[in-house]
Amino acid sequence: MSGNTCGGTVWSDTRRHYPMLPEVSPIQECPHCHRFYFIEQARHKYSNDPESDIRSFGELGNLTFQQLVEAKKQMDTLSLSKMQRWVLNHQIFMAYNDCFRRNPVNDALTPSDAERRLYHETIVELLEGIDKSEDYELFHAELLRETGRFEESRQILLNHKSEDDKWVVDAMLRHIKDSDTEPFLLIENGEIVGSTA
Repeated sequence: MSGNTCGGTVWSDTRRHYPMLPEVSPIQECPHCHRFYFIEQARHKYSNDPESDIRSFGELGNLTFQQLVEAKKQMDTLSLSKMQRWVLNHQIFMAYNDCFRRNPVNDALTPSDAERRLYHETIVELLEGIDKSEDYELFHAELLRETGRFEESRQILLNHKSEDDKWVVDAMLRHIKDSDTEPFLLIENGEIVGSTA
């Protein structure tokens, strides 16, 4: 499998698509029993099994929002680690955006009240469990922006110190100024959106 990230597309909510890289959700559904599992657990369990073909994990793809809703129902009965819970919530958050918010002009789908509630509950859990280090500040600000907590998001962005991220901060501040809560493109086909360079 290629490791090339050329021509990539990156969204503000951390959704990434690289044409030459496989897209593999960290949570998968067993095709036999239809139970959901964390792919790292399967890698660990079968890594020493000469009969298993770990390379096939690269062909699994992403789960849909509806699949992740079912995964959450199944996994709510399990004792998940803090990291597993965070990964599950992150996947639900991005899949909801994929399904209902990423292309609002073109998409006719409207989330149900239950789906909206799940989305907001998911963001609350993500915010409660988020790493407070600089590495997660942009995602922290994005979660707040997408829920309309613009001033809190703005304050995190204004305190973000990395010069490398300045163009991202500027883009997010523009969307906050417009009271925009939708996920937006940062990079499209390898080019920074709105860049004049």
